[in-house]
Amino acid sequence: MVHSAKRSIVKKTIEIGASTFLSRMLALAREIFQARLLGVGIISDAFIAAYKFPNFLRKIFAEGALTGAFVPTIVSIVKRDGKKSASDLMTLSFIVFEGILFFICLLVLWKPYWALKIMVWGFSEDQIAYAIPFLRILILFILFVSSSALLTGALQAVHHFLVPALSSVVLNIFYLAGLLGCLWYGWSLNVLCMFIVAGSAVSFLLHVFVYFKYHFTIGSVTPQAWYSFKHLIKKFIPSLFGMSIEEINMFIGSTIASFLPKGSYTLIYYGARFMGIPLGVFAVAFSSILLPHFTRVGMYAPRRLSFYLLEASKLVLWVTVPATLLMSMIGDKIYLTLFVSDKFPVTRVPEATSIFIAYMLGLFFYSLNKILLNLYYSMHDTRVPMVTSMISVVVDISMSLMLVGFFHGTGIALANTIAGMAQTIVLLYALHRRHNFTLYAQYFLEFAWRYVVQLALVIPLFYGIYRGVSAGLFAVAQPGTALFLTNKIGLWLWLVPLLVGVFAVLYATRRTFGLRLHFLD
Repeated sequence: MVHSAKRSIVKKTIEIGASTFLSRMLALAREIFQARLLGVGIISDAFIAAYKFPNFLRKIFAEGALTGAFVPTIVSIVKRDGKKSASDLMTLSFIVFEGILFFICLLVLWKPYWALKIMVWGFSEDQIAYAIPFLRILILFILFVSSSALLTGALQAVHHFLVPALSSVVLNIFYLAGLLGCLWYGWSLNVLCMFIVAGSAVSFLLHVFVYFKYHFTIGSVTPQAWYSFKHLIKKFIPSLFGMSIEEINMFIGSTIASFLPKGSYTLIYYGARFMGIPLGVFAVAFSSILLPHFTRVGMYAPRRLSFYLLEASKLVLWVTVPATLLMSMIGDKIYLTLFVSDKFPVTRVPEATSIFIAYMLGLFFYSLNKILLNLYYSMHDTRVPMVTSMISVVVDISMSLMLVGFFHGTGIALANTIAGMAQTIVLLYALHRRHNFTLYAQYFLEFAWRYVVQLALVIPLFYGIYRGVSAGLFAVAQPGTALFLTNKIGLWLWLVPLLVGVFAVLYATRRTFGLRLHFLD
């Protein structure tokens, strides 16, 4: 049973991770074309601010706080009362949550100026004026993604993860199509906004199809549904603070960034997006699978959760540390080879790279926090995440105000990393004190030490090969070819296989260094 469950977790993590990887690669292409279309300046700041507004709501009313509260509830109801009761709760949840969102959308359509001012009050009047028509279209995006998130809760309860994972792929395909139309045919940016909303609508229809395929229905608003919904709300309100902390911190950073020179807001957005590639491919996929698994284990063997936390933490460390080291080493190449254009001057690359590295330093903590928060939600504890969220927000605000004067945009990214670290510490401490978890710190530190030894041998080897190949290309190839393969898009033709090879070597030699990983062994 244990081996079967482990295989299922790994298989579904790979399934979601592969879908997320495809989505992130499409998103990377999206950011490249978006940078070429918008550049770094007033227009890019305005469009990104308008896009961020519904995405902030998305983390509350979609895959953030709502999912954290909804999934454990719907898993328990399906297991205890069956799909009929789950369908009743789904129907009531749709009426309430989508009704609230519809009202918010009406407010934004009525007063878009003030909606933007709340989020980016440092923007100039020109930036706000550019952003208003974008926001009026993009705000509709939240209605579809929130509805999809509710359906995702029901699908996860019956072990279906593929369509929710593919939803971002669908969205990015539409997003890319809109960008290419703007670049090739001169469409207005309003048309791009319409493509984004259309992508979210198609994703919602896919969720609806699979929802009915698994024999869920449009239920009735029964007294039992109201009873379950009241319990859901009691968990949702604290989850609003806990699960959405990453977005709240990003929101705070973006607000402070709105006072920085034009284009800084855009660079902070790109830094966070690139950090989100490994975060989404691994941490989000892994934590999404573990949430319903934690809920089931907590029902029949709660003491075993301590073991799962140890092994999940080891796997998070094993994936995120080399990702941080490798991506930091080539951070400048990401911008030089993919983004630099007439609208994205090379002079902005050092600033963009330092912001990106500052975000990458927090990758381990962001990833582990995804696991920890889902662990709390699986135990129906939303109070601790709420408190830790408040602590993290205070740390983020204070550190941002302290560091932005010295390091500008990089200071905002560093503050976000420090806030993530503080949240990790408090969440672990509360697990031990409040829920009597055994943290197995000695085992984790022993694993970490062995891993440091492995990395100390493998990473310098990678860097030596990387530098050697770069130097060799200039020695043997024509200048134009060498430039294409070292400082243009051609770099990735040989660098990506080399990066994959690093993880292959780490995996193949893990037992040589005494590294045991429950989810991989």
